[in-house]
Amino acid sequence: MAYSLTAAGARIAHASADIPARRLIEVFVLVQFLWGALLFLPGAQGFRVYIRALPYVSSLALFAFYYGGRRQYRLPPAGQLLVLALLLLVVNLAHPQTQPLVGVAQCVFQFSIAAPVFWAGKAVRTPQFLNRLLWLIFAANAAGAVLGLLQIYFPRYLMPPEFSALAQSMNGHLLEAMSYEGAGGEKILRPPGLSDMPGGAAVAGMMTAVMGLAFGLRREWSARVRAACLVLAAVGMATLYLTQVRTLFLMVLAAVAAFGLVALKRGQRVEALLVGAAGLGLVVGSFAWAWAVGGRAVADRFFGMAETGLINSFQSNRGIFIEHTLNELVYEYPLGAGLGRWGMMNVYFADTSQPDAEPIWAEIQLTGWLLDGGILMWVFYGGAVALALFAAYRRAVGARERELAQGARLVLCLCLIIVGSSFAGPAFNTQLGVQFWFLTAALHGTASRPGRGAAGGHFGGGR
Repeated sequence: MAYSLTAAGARIAHASADIPARRLIEVFVLVQFLWGALLFLPGAQGFRVYIRALPYVSSLALFAFYYGGRRQYRLPPAGQLLVLALLLLVVNLAHPQTQPLVGVAQCVFQFSIAAPVFWAGKAVRTPQFLNRLLWLIFAANAAGAVLGLLQIYFPRYLMPPEFSALAQSMNGHLLEAMSYEGAGGEKILRPPGLSDMPGGAAVAGMMTAVMGLAFGLRREWSARVRAACLVLAAVGMATLYLTQVRTLFLMVLAAVAAFGLVALKRGQRVEALLVGAAGLGLVVGSFAWAWAVGGRAVADRFFGMAETGLINSFQSNRGIFIEHTLNELVYEYPLGAGLGRWGMMNVYFADTSQPDAEPIWAEIQLTGWLLDGGILMWVFYGGAVALALFAAYRRAVGARERELAQGARLVLCLCLIIVGSSFAGPAFNTQLGVQFWFLTAALHGTASRPGRGAAGGHFGGGR
């Protein structure tokens, strides 16, 4: 009896000691999604580079906080390949076309993106905390999506006071190119949401749609909470339509399909049918809303994709960058082109006066990986991403604990849309990469905690 009381007291003391650390993790999550709110402050463009660095600096800060901690932690399966990818970056500092300053900056930058793999599993150890963090992610993205929709209705009051000066210097017609005529004949700028970039609300809209649908179908919650989640999902989807970012629309479809597939694999046929029906209603109903606001410009944008076919539409847009990479660049740079030849590190730190290290444009992640480390980088970093996705899938399908299974399923869907986004842009060169490695490592830490039930090989049956 005395031993039991002592053990219980130790657990309570340990949990109390973890409370400040948990608050740090919650702040980290909010920084990842709400940093753009600072750009709405007057004169913020003068400090944009520092504001923009917050998601990456916070990742490095938590790595320093947890490094060498007393808690035992084994890297997730993707961790070893990711370490090899980071080491390959260091090796490529010796590349003849690597400028020392921009090369070191790229190494630090990429490590800040991958850093959660080394600490998030120590910080997130229970399904309850994982699901709490997912709620925070949903709330933060919903705020961005709601603001994005309101920016359509009240642009005079809710747009950021200044748009990105750097982006406008690179494209003087940016604001005009990112505008279209609405249903009432008014000029609509693709909503920036909590950012200073036209169309910036697209990611928040995508995540809100997926997460709102997932939370809205949890039958253990009250009807009022579920209805609110589904309404926010519709707001997120409408905002995504109004940004006209078609690739992210496809990612929503893929996430809904994955959600239903996991339900089927767990033997939950009724839930899989609900996911399909709710997903269809979300896609169609939100489109009608967006069409009523955005008019023919929105309708033509998405109907055109249906008329030409999804594959042909992708091929004529982002597919050309994949072809260029596979048919030309891979033969030109099989071992990489030198670190920092692309992306924001090149913009900030490269010496453009050197003719043998001119910038190279990378529109998609596949190109960026090739430029930084050649074909080996595809193997190491691409393999790490694939392993992380597979591990999330196994836990979503096989977890016995309901809360762990729910968290794993949502993590899988979010990570799937981040990976899909890398075919539309260099997602793993942005804070989306930080979010991917945080979510997969947090799920690993939760699923591998001491004393948990077995997570594999049991589908749990339907409810």
